[in-house]
Amino acid sequence: MISFFPENRQLALGMSRALLAKKAALVTFVEPGPAPPAGGGGLAAAVASIAVEAECGHAGGLGLMVFPVYLFLPVGHTHTRELLIDIDQPETAQDYISGGGSSGHDQASALAQPSERRCQENSFRLQPSDLAEFLGDLEEALRDDFQEESRLHPARKRKGEEFELSRFVVQWAEQMNYLHPGLLVSLRESLEVWRGARRLGALHRLEVEVAGDWLKRPVGRGIVWLESVAGFPLASYGLINHLLAIALLYLTGLLKRGSGRDKTTEWVWRGLVVLGCYVAEVFLVARSWGRRVAGYYLPTLPLSALYLWRYAWLLRHRTRIAFLFLNLSAEAARTKRLRQDFLHEINQALTHYAEMLALPH
Repeated sequence: MISFFPENRQLALGMSRALLAKKAALVTFVEPGPAPPAGGGGLAAAVASIAVEAECGHAGGLGLMVFPVYLFLPVGHTHTRELLIDIDQPETAQDYISGGGSSGHDQASALAQPSERRCQENSFRLQPSDLAEFLGDLEEALRDDFQEESRLHPARKRKGEEFELSRFVVQWAEQMNYLHPGLLVSLRESLEVWRGARRLGALHRLEVEVAGDWLKRPVGRGIVWLESVAGFPLASYGLINHLLAIALLYLTGLLKRGSGRDKTTEWVWRGLVVLGCYVAEVFLVARSWGRRVAGYYLPTLPLSALYLWRYAWLLRHRTRIAFLFLNLSAEAARTKRLRQDFLHEINQALTHYAEMLALPH
């Protein structure tokens, strides 16, 4: 490990020249910091200085090449666990010292410019449109949190439209996009989980609002829950009676919608299959328990089929809506928790970035 700071620059350059003369490879790492000035700075300036001075010290005989190396380091709950490495096409140091007329500083600056530009073109980075979308979604999450805080504390109420991201946050996102794109990918996943929960919650609230008057009255909801519980045994009985018919309809394709067949013919075949199953079931009951039991059993077949149909409708259009009504507060609390978790991740990343810049807390 070679520390490359202004106070030990000459010592670091000497050690680097010695290693490069032995055909060794040097790997230089970058840390977050202020944006480099025009003409290169930071990582690019350090790399260019090492390469140019090493080549000049050996009369251009080393043939040094500067390779941009891009990393994708998974963070947190990202779906991938692979560390991805991409080595880009190199810049050759000899191309910038062959003129001989310019000074070493000018040669290093000339090499630093394309190096800095290509380092920022991380192959794993978010595209500009995706980065802009991420910043817009981040602003939306922060504005949501801001507006909720205003509702809880009316004395500090302000207009949510006045809220916008600071330049510090935008600069952090731009630097992380080429220094640590894995972090942005992880944050985008957290953000998308929150947005998905919010969209689903909004859809459920809309379903509850348009459900009708029965949902607004405790008596209506009570009747739905009572029938959902009390009707379950009868619906189960109907399902058992019609398992054979359902299986045959599924295997023959008569349950498929939009098959292109004539509707009347299709319903006739469905009815024939169900009647055939009824005949077979009544025959089996008569053989096992006698004709009298079969006579009692026969009328229950169409009646249980009708209630099974009714119970399926009840579950889809009443019980599910009643459950959504009960679950609205829990769903809203989960959405809020997901947003708070995402904002906590953002705050941690921004705090770390501020510490790297030696900014006040």
